Amino acid sequence: MRWGIHKNIMAAIAVITMAIICLGCLGCSKTTTASQETWGRADAKEIDINSKISGRVIQLNVKEGDTVQQGQLLAIIDQRDLLTQKAQAEANIQALEAQQNQASYTTTMQSGTTQSALGQAQAAQQKAATNLKLAQADYERYASLLESGAVSQQTFDQYKTNYEAAQAAYDQSGQAVNQADSTLMTTDVNKANENAVAKKLEQAQAALQQIEVSLTETEIRAPFDGIITEKYIEEGSMISTGTPLVAVQDPTDNWVDIKVPETELSQYRLNQNVTLVARDGKTEVTGVITDISKKAEFATSRATSERGDDTDIISFNVKIQVNSDVLRPGMRFQIVGDAS
Repeated sequence: MRWGIHKNIMAAIAVITMAIICLGCLGCSKTTTASQETWGRADAKEIDINSKISGRVIQLNVKEGDTVQQGQLLAIIDQRDLLTQKAQAEANIQALEAQQNQASYTTTMQSGTTQSALGQAQAAQQKAATNLKLAQADYERYASLLESGAVSQQTFDQYKTNYEAAQAAYDQSGQAVNQADSTLMTTDVNKANENAVAKKLEQAQAALQQIEVSLTETEIRAPFDGIITEKYIEEGSMISTGTPLVAVQDPTDNWVDIKVPETELSQYRLNQNVTLVARDGKTEVTGVITDISKKAEFATSRATSERGDDTDIISFNVKIQVNSDVLRPGMRFQIVGDAS
């Protein structure tokens, strides 16, 4: 009797053990099947529109979900400070232009006068040198005649006086030439001052151009047709340079990124047309593979002793351009086959 009970217990244990093993096998089979499913995530062209200037947002014309056209006015930033800066810059330019004109006139006038004075001084010096040479020759000749008694002392003294006067005139002409040269150096200083004013004028004009560019940035416009997906600020907000105002998404430029295990990468090729289906099983789109990354993304599965694997399985990103208005960023899609 005891042996029969023991035998029944052993049989029951064996049945339970087999059931556990079968369930385990079923679980393993389900996990393997699931791991072979390759799902990707949808994404789309989307940019943050940032302010290039600081100021107060006095007008915000859009909200999340609005459809906008390229060039549409989205927001306006107060431009009164910039208009004040522009007026100051224009006044500064006018003042510098007046200085430049005055400096140019002074340089031109002094340059002409100085050149004329220098020419006259050099001509006078040349004439004085000729007179000095003649007076010196007469002086030396009459000195010789005085020694021989051929002329009187009075006659000699007259030629001596002429020689001394010619020497003084020559010395004076040399001083006039030196003075004209000094004045010419002043003209060079005037030219340097004129150039300095011209440089300041260029800087002022560049500053004005920068202000005018900033004024155009007070009107924020849509860079392309799209949908406002995010609004970061409110009307009346004070913003700094680089502050994002809104995000715009292009619904006609979207794609699906799928992380494909290296063991399945050979099934995909560039320019391949494929069909994808969303998780709801109904939403179906077609697309073309535009990029297969050359660099691995991450390990799809790690090596484990339980599986008997000795290496990781690496995945690569496959980009499928879809450009469908039914696709929304974040949706999950799976390739179901080649597009017909």
